[in-house]
Amino acid sequence: MTLITTCDALAELCKEIDQCGRFAIDLEFIPERTYRPVLCLVQVATDQGVHLIDPLAHQDLMPLWQRFHDQNIRVVIHAASQDLDLIYDQFQTLPGNIFDTQVASGFAGLGYQIGYGRLVSQLLNVSLSKTESFTDWLTRPLTEAQLSYASDDVRHLLPLYDVISGRLNAMGRFEWADEECKRYSSPEHFENEDRDAYLKVKGASVLDRRGLSVLKFVFAWRDQTAQRLNKPPRTILSDSLLVEVSRKPPSKVEDLNRIRGMRPDQIKGFGPGIVRAAQEGRATPDHELPHWPAARGPSKRDVLVGDMLFAVLKVIAYEEDLATELLATRDELQQLIKLHRENKLDTKPTALTKGWRYELAGKKMISLLEGNDLTVSIGDIDSSPIEMKFGGNSM
Repeated sequence: MTLITTCDALAELCKEIDQCGRFAIDLEFIPERTYRPVLCLVQVATDQGVHLIDPLAHQDLMPLWQRFHDQNIRVVIHAASQDLDLIYDQFQTLPGNIFDTQVASGFAGLGYQIGYGRLVSQLLNVSLSKTESFTDWLTRPLTEAQLSYASDDVRHLLPLYDVISGRLNAMGRFEWADEECKRYSSPEHFENEDRDAYLKVKGASVLDRRGLSVLKFVFAWRDQTAQRLNKPPRTILSDSLLVEVSRKPPSKVEDLNRIRGMRPDQIKGFGPGIVRAAQEGRATPDHELPHWPAARGPSKRDVLVGDMLFAVLKVIAYEEDLATELLATRDELQQLIKLHRENKLDTKPTALTKGWRYELAGKKMISLLEGNDLTVSIGDIDSSPIEMKFGGNSM
């Protein structure tokens, strides 16, 4: 294991990556103290060894991110989402050729969203220490225990890749897993979540459209304030207080004293900004008021049809030794039902109408929606096949 703190050492690592044509990566960061997570350590493993890059001592990581983005270099990672969010947000870099061992495990019959430690134990017969799980990665110098823990987090990823990819190739599913991992290479994967983030605030469902408008403006104020002060947004104002402000929009700072849980220091420091944002939201014209994306849930009929399709989906997943969640969610099935009823399947493709999902499951789902019969069997558990039949006019 080597600790990299200089440009020259990083350049040597990049040469090693180029020679190997692949590398594994993991990040250690602190998310709870600042507006953006603080990157504390970057762990890299090649076929030649493990390297720990200290970004607090060596700020220019672009040579590494250039390899990360290179489509000719395989990058292996486990449970990629949070690490990739950070890399995209802070370095504007997308992976070019990534393989997520957690995603791939679901296709290999090893479990859905399986943890790294369990996977290493199951496939490599290695037990990992958890003693540094909640360590402070900002402290310097790093202890031997921290360095050892960080090294183990990346040391086994390339061997895992070899084992899992071997299983996938034997099952004829490597392309499926590879296709699933490619979603991380799209900017839309990281950008689509921000626009309606205020609708995800816990408790927002109690608000009417005027209240939602207030929430939208106060939420934006909180985010801008947190970014300016470099603090996590919820330390400025909790989600529950956002909802209370939106339910009873204050017209003056003194009104905030009547909101339970609002501290005097919050009122003194942020009161004018909260009131201003609340009043802007309150003044939104009626025709511009926000609303929930889905005005109403699916009908009882669609829920029942969705339950039937989900049962079929679970049987298909069982027979294929595949995690059901990798095929489709209940929401995606409801989307399929709605688009089929509106004759829009050709114009609005969904996960179940393209790629391997269509061939494995989507084709059967659509056939059922069109009133055709389907018989599915669950292995040798029952000699009688499970029959699910939809009448042509019942859909």
